[in-house]
Amino acid sequence: MSIKIEEILTQDLQLGMFVSQLDRPWIETPFPMQGFHVRAQDDIDKLRVWCKHVYIDVQLGKGPLDFKMAPMLHKSTNVRAKVTSTSPVRGNLGKFTPTRYVVSSDIKKEVAKAAPYHREITQAVVKLFNQARDGKGVNFVVARKISRAVVASIIRNPDAMVWLARLKDKDSYSYNHSIRCSILAAVFGRHIGLQIEALENLVTGVLLMDIGNARLPRKLLNTDDAELDAADRRAICEHVQHSLDILESQDSVNDQVLGVVQYHHERHDGSGYPAGLQGTQIPLLARIAGIVDTFDAITSPRPWIEARSSTEAVSVLYSERDGAFQGKLVEQFIQSIGVYPTGTVVELSNQEVGVVIAQNPSRRLRPQVMVVMDANKVNLSRPRVVDLLTVTTDDAGQPLMVASCVTAGSYQLDLSRIHVNAA
Repeated sequence: MSIKIEEILTQDLQLGMFVSQLDRPWIETPFPMQGFHVRAQDDIDKLRVWCKHVYIDVQLGKGPLDFKMAPMLHKSTNVRAKVTSTSPVRGNLGKFTPTRYVVSSDIKKEVAKAAPYHREITQAVVKLFNQARDGKGVNFVVARKISRAVVASIIRNPDAMVWLARLKDKDSYSYNHSIRCSILAAVFGRHIGLQIEALENLVTGVLLMDIGNARLPRKLLNTDDAELDAADRRAICEHVQHSLDILESQDSVNDQVLGVVQYHHERHDGSGYPAGLQGTQIPLLARIAGIVDTFDAITSPRPWIEARSSTEAVSVLYSERDGAFQGKLVEQFIQSIGVYPTGTVVELSNQEVGVVIAQNPSRRLRPQVMVVMDANKVNLSRPRVVDLLTVTTDDAGQPLMVASCVTAGSYQLDLSRIHVNAA
C-alpha cells in the first residue's frame, strides 16, 4: 500500500490533518516524533509558531483543498549539488512512491523465526570476506540471498533483526559491522518506504560496501585513526576501489548496488571521497549507507577505543545535519531507529535497568523495555517487559521514563544471556 505526503503552509492547516513531517528536525520542537493528528486549534497555533510549512499524510488524516506535491527526500537543503566528476553517477533511484509497511509479526515470534537466519547470515558473510581475502570471486548469489532474508524479516518486524545484531565484538568488527549496517539500512529504508527491490539493492550494497577491506593488511584496519599517516589513509580509502574491482567482475551486480559501494563515503557537503560529490548528486541509497555506516562505527568497540552509546551516536549525526549528512535524512534515520534503538541498555527513572526490545512508532521516546535489574542493580530472576507507551508511572506513582542510556559494561550485563522470550 502506498502513502501520499503533501506539503502545506501552517496557515492552511485544518483540524483532522495528520502531520508526518516538519520543516525542521522534530528534536528541535516540542512535538512528538513520528507525527501526530491535529486535534485542536492549539496544535495549529503551536505549529505556526515553530514552522512555516509541514508535510501531511493524506491517508492518515484530512487532506488540503489544493495539493502541492512535496519534494521530500529528493530535495537537498543548504547544499547545491554540483558535478565534481566527469564520470556519470550511477545508482540513482529517482522519485518513488513510498510504500507503507505494516508490522505482521510480534517481536518474540520474529526473533524466534529470524534467529536461525541470523546465524547463517553471519557464517555466510565470514565466508564472503574470506573469499575476497583469498583473491577469489565473491559469491554474489549468496549475498543476494542474505539481503532477501534480512529484508523479509525487517518488513515483518523491524526490531527483531536489530535485537539479534545487538552483540558487538571488537575482534570481528569487519564482518559484524557489515551485517549490522545492512540491518540498520533495511530498517531505515523500510521507514522511508523504499520498495522491495530497492530495499534488497540497498541491503546488498551495504553488506558488500567494505568487502575491499579484505585486501588491506589487518594491522592497518586495526590501527587507531590518529596514528595513521597520509600514506596509510590513502591506502584505506582505496578499499572502495578494491570493492568495486571485486564486484564489477560479475555481470549480475546492478548499478544500485554498485552505487552504494562506490559512494557510501561521499558526504553531503562535498568533504567525502572518492569523487567529492555533494548533496543530491550522491544517490539516495548511498546517502543512507553513509549514515548507517557512521552510526554503527560510533557505537561499536574497536581495539583502540570503547563503544559510545546510541544516544551519543545520534547526537553526533544530529550535529552533522546538512554538513556531512543531509539534514532530513538524519532526522528520518533517528525516527526509524528511535532515540533509544532496540538493544540499547537504559536506566529508567525508578533506577531499574533494562534493555530496549522494541520501538513504539508513535512515541519514539517511550520504547518497550525488558527490565533485567532492580533499583539496587540486582539481577531479576525473571525479567519483565515494560511498555513505556502504556505504563507511565512506577510503583510509587512517579512518572516512569528512560532516564539515561548506558553501556552494558556499566553493570556487567552480558547481553548474550538476555533473551527477548525470557519475559
